[in-house]
Amino acid sequence: MKKIVIVNDGLGPNKGDQAILCSMLDSLKKAIPEAQIKIFPNSKMTKISQYYEFWKYLKNADLFILGGGQEIQDHASIAFLISGLLKITIAKILSTPVYCYAIGVGPVATILGKLLTRLVLNRVDVITVRDKDSKDFLNYLNVTKPEIFVTSDPTFALSPVNNIFVENIFSLEKIDEKHNGPRIAIVPRRWFHYKHYLLPMSLRSKYFSLGGQREFTNLKKIIAQVADYSISTNKAKVIFIPMRSAGNKVDPGQDDDRVSKEIINLMKFKKNVFLIKGDYPPKVLKTFLGQMDLVIGMRMHSLIMSSTMGVPVIGIDILPKFKPFFEMIGQETYLINIKELNSKILLDKITSALSYREQIRKELKVRIKTLQKKALMNTDFVLKLLSKV
Repeated sequence: MKKIVIVNDGLGPNKGDQAILCSMLDSLKKAIPEAQIKIFPNSKMTKISQYYEFWKYLKNADLFILGGGQEIQDHASIAFLISGLLKITIAKILSTPVYCYAIGVGPVATILGKLLTRLVLNRVDVITVRDKDSKDFLNYLNVTKPEIFVTSDPTFALSPVNNIFVENIFSLEKIDEKHNGPRIAIVPRRWFHYKHYLLPMSLRSKYFSLGGQREFTNLKKIIAQVADYSISTNKAKVIFIPMRSAGNKVDPGQDDDRVSKEIINLMKFKKNVFLIKGDYPPKVLKTFLGQMDLVIGMRMHSLIMSSTMGVPVIGIDILPKFKPFFEMIGQETYLINIKELNSKILLDKITSALSYREQIRKELKVRIKTLQKKALMNTDFVLKLLSKV
């Protein structure tokens, strides 16, 4: 029996991480049904007892997997980057083969982050990245010793569920299923306060004031104005979908539910506005997104799940990972840099995407097939590494 240890934040509240892990496990269990898989978080391992348990499992493992997701970055804090690199280091000390599984790379802006990334990743056995930009960035950091292959994000291969589950969401969330106007989903995120700090943002927010408040207030106003216009002019139903909910916790940047409420409070036409409150599994959420006519997102995995269902997407570009994704699906014209965003630009993109939605669906269908095959290639590297053990 092969033993595999995976480090991934998919056991946490982030729906994007959950989608990645769910798709990885489906693929791995299909390829290696007898495998014993143990999962550890990346960003939430803060106790010595957790690392002791990690060491104990890793000591007897045949393979250590880091990923998928944007694991190599320090835009939130350098502590996140160090956390992932430390786990790789422990694996190499124990002589356990290490595979970085469809990771995203960047931004890594700090000198220390660049140095540690180069030192640690040059000792990894195999790296697959989810886009060419990530490979180019690793080359820029002089990560040259392991083989690096460009595949795609595991979420491209995530299977949807039967539509009956989606009907339950409409009922539970009290969303009228009558489809007079377009259904427009908005997936927001708090932004402008990340500055490559040392401390994680959840800790920093307790002791220091957050930057970027003026810019973020302006962003919320733009989204509220556009949502109001879509309702009043196009008779749209606007559905806010948090990909990560903070609830009562203070966790800036990971509180999409709070951000959604803040935007809704700025709106005039609240009758046709809905905020998803339920906690739905990734496959169900993907199927629900497939019922939309358009998805506007600041979370990349909301856009991946939507586009794989043939739904037109508009991305608000906040990180380097957005650009290669939109290039892969052939929808570069619907990506808006957050620094250039205004109401007119966003409304123009919405009008265009809704007007050409059938054409976009056909284009996505062709592109997605290729990306799904590439996503499944990630598991082939697991089989190759295990065969050498």
